Amino acid sequence: MFSATATSLDSREPEFKAVVLALPDDNMYPLTERQSMPKALLPIANKPMLWYVLQWLEQGGILDIKVVTTREAESDILNYIEVYKGISNVTVRCINEAHGTADALRQLAPQIKSDVIVVPCDLIIDVPTTQFLDIFRMRRPAIAAVFFETMRSEGGGGSTKADNSLPIVGIDQPSSRLVFIHDIENDDAKESARVPVMLKAARIKEEIEIPMDLVRKFPSMAVSGKMQDSHVYVLQRWVLDYILANPEITSLQDDLLPLFVSAQCNKDLCEEKGILKHMRSYKGRRVDKDTDVRFGLADGTASDSIDNDDPLKVFAYVRRGGIVGRADQISRYCDLNSIVTKISVGRRVDASAKLAQQTQVGIDSMIGASTQLDERCLVKRSVVGANCVIGKNVNINNSVIMDHVTIGDGVEVVSCVVCKLAKIGNKVQLRDCEIGATATISDDVNLKGIAVPGGSGFSDDEGIQTEFV
Repeated sequence: MFSATATSLDSREPEFKAVVLALPDDNMYPLTERQSMPKALLPIANKPMLWYVLQWLEQGGILDIKVVTTREAESDILNYIEVYKGISNVTVRCINEAHGTADALRQLAPQIKSDVIVVPCDLIIDVPTTQFLDIFRMRRPAIAAVFFETMRSEGGGGSTKADNSLPIVGIDQPSSRLVFIHDIENDDAKESARVPVMLKAARIKEEIEIPMDLVRKFPSMAVSGKMQDSHVYVLQRWVLDYILANPEITSLQDDLLPLFVSAQCNKDLCEEKGILKHMRSYKGRRVDKDTDVRFGLADGTASDSIDNDDPLKVFAYVRRGGIVGRADQISRYCDLNSIVTKISVGRRVDASAKLAQQTQVGIDSMIGASTQLDERCLVKRSVVGANCVIGKNVNINNSVIMDHVTIGDGVEVVSCVVCKLAKIGNKVQLRDCEIGATATISDDVNLKGIAVPGGSGFSDDEGIQTEFV
């Protein structure tokens, strides 16, 4: 494949700009409360999740990166970027309130002159960036998206189970075009000639109907109900102009992608929605064909010329196997901590950590800097952050313990997330819980399946939570 990347291009304009979406996520309560930290800085294997996204982009030569966030999270993310040791030019952009991903891009569009890759801040992916971008370079679709088969859970964690509702997608196997997408929870498809397709996934117990003309046009279409949208999209520059001109589009996943997938097989819809107008306007302005020359396409066969018979194309890169996931729910966040810890290289127990006699740390676990574990502790399938103080006879299993947490003697923590600066008393039992930042759990408390807000206390005497102000 092509070896050229953004680093080999001249300085006039990078081939791609990256936009990393670091926006609030209600699914991560109470991990991302005000007392804790922005979602983008939540640790995975004792590194901020944003670190993994920045590294992935840099490895593909994407060196112009904008991290988009809100006013509340701006200072924390700026502080992290100042100490981040990377090779890219990372800037933090605070945006006004955005209801969706397209809203966020709309605010950035005037500052972006090149094609753009959009990435969520919570992504862990082992697909080389160039492998995905080369498809976009050769085929020049309007949108290219990454889909992946969901990984088997490592046991999850926290008080809520993962919502595994997935769309039904149809991908033309010879061309990798995404030609069908259907949300089974929002079935508003029009009645027409269709062909029924019964999916074997246990969660789908009814037939999914696909328009017959689509089947005729793409007879090698593979239909699956096991693919998850990674929220990684590469967009041609004119798509940003289209988003800017259509404020009703608020989400890339829920609005833009389904529209473009439908419109690529319906030229009338392309015209009606103004898609072709934006394509023609942009192609007319592009007189610089340097990209074609750089990537061996001087004849223009894979450039930005419009095919009048098939003008709009949406492509899908499908990752089967390997490691791809999003920490968009607490149980998946716990899973990714477990998976990344297993494959991490280097020391599992930091050299500055202190482990007392008869304390055991499994090879599937990680202990952060300057953390102290007293006698007869057992840590399995867990990540313990930096500067934690853990008492005697503590059992930590399938859990994430963030920085500066204090845990008393005789405590059992199973399938939990304990946020920074939390204090857990003696002889406490926690199972399937989230303990918010700076929360305090008194001695002898037994909790199961509870989210304790940050800054609150929980006492066994009253059996109720009290909020500290």
